[in-house]
Amino acid sequence: MESIDYIIMGLYLIVVVGVGLAFRKHNKSNLDFFLAGRNMGWFPIGLSVMVTAFSVINYMAFPTEVFANGVYVLISLPIFFVAAYLVSEIWLPRLYEMKLNCVYEYFQARFSARVRILASIVFIFWRVIWMATALYAAGMLLSKVSGLNIYYVISICGIIATIYTGIGGIRAVMWTDCLQFLVLFGGIVFAVIVVLQNSNIDNFINVAKNGGVLQPFYPLDYSFFSLDPTVRISFFSGVIGVTVAFLTRYGADQVVVQRYFTARSLVDAKRGIWLNAFVAFIALLLLAVFGIVIYVNSMNSGALDGVDIKALPIASRKALAMREFIITVKYLPSGVFGLIVSGLLAATMSSIDSGINACTNAWVNDILPNFRKLANKGNLNRLWVYFLGFVCTISGIFLVPLVGHTKSLFVIVNQVVNALGSPLLALFIAGFYLKRANSFGAFWGGITGFVFSIAFSLFYNGISLHYYAVVNLIVTITVIYLFSIVADKYSK
Repeated sequence: MESIDYIIMGLYLIVVVGVGLAFRKHNKSNLDFFLAGRNMGWFPIGLSVMVTAFSVINYMAFPTEVFANGVYVLISLPIFFVAAYLVSEIWLPRLYEMKLNCVYEYFQARFSARVRILASIVFIFWRVIWMATALYAAGMLLSKVSGLNIYYVISICGIIATIYTGIGGIRAVMWTDCLQFLVLFGGIVFAVIVVLQNSNIDNFINVAKNGGVLQPFYPLDYSFFSLDPTVRISFFSGVIGVTVAFLTRYGADQVVVQRYFTARSLVDAKRGIWLNAFVAFIALLLLAVFGIVIYVNSMNSGALDGVDIKALPIASRKALAMREFIITVKYLPSGVFGLIVSGLLAATMSSIDSGINACTNAWVNDILPNFRKLANKGNLNRLWVYFLGFVCTISGIFLVPLVGHTKSLFVIVNQVVNALGSPLLALFIAGFYLKRANSFGAFWGGITGFVFSIAFSLFYNGISLHYYAVVNLIVTITVIYLFSIVADKYSK
């Protein structure tokens, strides 16, 4: 790294802490700290939702997946608009008018307090795993790209994100998300432009086409339209599985839904959802292009001479893709490299700050009131933020590397992390649409579904990556319904 790169990275870190300090005085109540007084506009909501759901894992996983396996993952992009419609027109109107502080309050109104507590516990567990994974991914990538020590990177990202989140509350989180969007998006755009300058467009297309990177669209891969559930990524697994994953992310995840509740009106919340869909579509499309660019650049440089990527096992392909990703980023011009590093920090910190604030909200509003000695000790929001930040940072250092060495990040996200949110989505669907669902069924069905989801996602490897979330959703809804029927039968 050159001096200019360190300067860019240092300025970025200083500014995000400064934003936290600037909003310190606005946090006079829990409503301010967690929901910005319900006074945010659609623009910061939309950008914040996008950056919150977009972590360094996406930054790494999307390009390397395209490099190794082709553009099969593009099937997920149109689902942003499907999810935006379902959430904004069907989901959100049910919840926004209830003036909830935490989305899982809905379960107390529909079922009981214990279902609300269960949902918050599941959410916190799920999100801590996600944040630890994001921190590990950032540490691993930045250490290889910049030469910085992996433990320093994880610690810096976790500590700084925790500090400005604790100081500035949700306002600081959302406005730093907007800044992080500019850094993140700018880094992707500049990286693509710089690398593309070294490629003739005709050569670029031919190399990508001949290498099979444009599959399944060119040449057409007929197996992509297979109904076989064991195909790694198919049209049907992509549409069905990604829809479930996105509905979970945008309709059942407190990290995202909390942004809707900060809106000054339902109209602003809906506009924010649609803005997120558009910018997320563009950002991931650019990352897919970046993956193709890395492949073409590697072929033209001779780095892949004599290597038949498609003949390699998937794990070897992913390792090769990661190697070429790191080489490409490391040789970007000074300044652009600093912007990319800052973008990676931004992608990480946006996930951490949002997750910590949302988990604290769930803890303070849903769980803590049941422990009177802790609940009545004044405003402890900042202390809980700092505690959760510490837990996530330590988890990123000590726990996630054990998983990271056994599976690629793309697999971890789709098979494990995304799939663990399905029980929360199942609880909302049961509450909205299953009239026979009751408190007993929701509680014990939710527990059973969550335990099943953990076991199935970790230990079963026989189906498409995107179907894990679907199976976990179906199983959880089924056991909720069955437990509810049993409860009805024996209560009469």
